[in-house]
Amino acid sequence: MTKQFGFLKFHEDKYEETTRPAQYIRLALQTDAETVVKFMKEAWRLPSPDLIISITGGAKNFYLSPKLRKTFQQGLIQAAVTTNAWIITAGTNAGVVKEVGQAI
Repeated sequence: MTKQFGFLKFHEDKYEETTRPAQYIRLALQTDAETVVKFMKEAWRLPSPDLIISITGGAKNFYLSPKLRKTFQQGLIQAAVTTNAWIITAGTNAGVVKEVGQAI
């Protein structure tokens, strides 16, 4: 069975304080939110969020007027900041997920 997450080790030295975990993680489709939170708290030492915002959507690019794009981006960031939320996406650079990435 494959683990949902872990650390890659490239030499035999123990995990050191200067070792930096990856900035991104890749998850299986069936990975539950509890596992994601556990990893982010343990590996990245992040405090627990009050809310997790999971953004999903089509990978098809679409047009947003500059005004609508700005409203979407500002609204998403404001919602995340005021609710102490983490934003989780599929990590693609297309469609709605691309808009989220640009907002962040």
